Amino acid sequence: MRGKVEKILSDLVILKSSSEDDMKPIVRYVSARLKRLGMKPRYYGEKKTPAIVASFKKGGVVLSGHLDTVPRGTGWKHEDGVSANGFMYGRGSCDMKGGCTAMLLAAENLVAADTPFSLCFTTDEEVTMNGAKAAAKDPAIAKAPAVLIAEPSNFEIVVKEKGQLELSIVTRGMACHSSMPQLGDNAIAKMASLMNKLKDLQKIPRNPTAEMTLSMNTIAGGTRINVVPDSCKVEIDVRYPPSMNQDDVLATVRRRIGREGYELRVIHNLDPVEVNPASEPVTKLKEIIGPKARVAAVPYATEMVMFSKRNARTLICGPGDAAGCHIVDERIEIRQVTKAAELYTEYCARLSEG
Repeated sequence: MRGKVEKILSDLVILKSSSEDDMKPIVRYVSARLKRLGMKPRYYGEKKTPAIVASFKKGGVVLSGHLDTVPRGTGWKHEDGVSANGFMYGRGSCDMKGGCTAMLLAAENLVAADTPFSLCFTTDEEVTMNGAKAAAKDPAIAKAPAVLIAEPSNFEIVVKEKGQLELSIVTRGMACHSSMPQLGDNAIAKMASLMNKLKDLQKIPRNPTAEMTLSMNTIAGGTRINVVPDSCKVEIDVRYPPSMNQDDVLATVRRRIGREGYELRVIHNLDPVEVNPASEPVTKLKEIIGPKARVAAVPYATEMVMFSKRNARTLICGPGDAAGCHIVDERIEIRQVTKAAELYTEYCARLSEG
């Protein structure tokens, strides 16, 4: 099994699949493996970044993962697709080609055992999640006894994730020569006042997975050092728990900064997700993992938000550590990928029996 894990994982990692790359090669690779198992791929979403859904029989668990990655960046000591000391290195090895490799290996086991299941692979999770949104309309998603997303979680069972609200705030002023500021209206000074009013919301809470966090991540304003700026813009990323919604977040922000003197726009919103930890898909997975199985919440958003709209029995459990995503010399322990393949095989079999 280890040799097969290394081969598939290395193949996937070497196939570049960031938003800057052509997705056709990795889509062809995965599609070819599915076809060799007798599964017929169905494609959803945009042609450049398609989602792939394929089923073996009807009514089984859906295993889901994304093939796209963030850009590689610089400063690496290891080449992509190289294994050393029990780890596979490369961009996407942890997030989440390790999980995708486990899905493909589980598929081989499940076909051999004549167990129904479906696989879903997306190629735009890191940027838009449009592929998951489109693929969620496939009947296999809605009818599945569970949708298990193979995101890296160190085999913790994730049943709750925070929502994401991206906002922009713009202040307007009047430009003039900076030697005569009394003739103008400084938009950056206005923004500084607003940012100060949001200062308390930027403090890190004791429990970041259960409480709202707010982070101001970009700012732009002014044209030259000797010109009073007539506009300033900040972009804010808010992560909020299932106990809140978009309106709650906006009301919280406006209570701090008032309702006048700025322009506020919602750039993007993903709802939070919460699954019943006592539901059968969760309890069955706990039984398989064993007494050390931990049910958890995460502060970030995944494709769980897209699939849960069609199937409330959606959860996350996968190989690798989320803290190892998007970093230099990203890696995953090969043994964990093997374990994940075995876990997914047994999970699909048990829920199929149920």
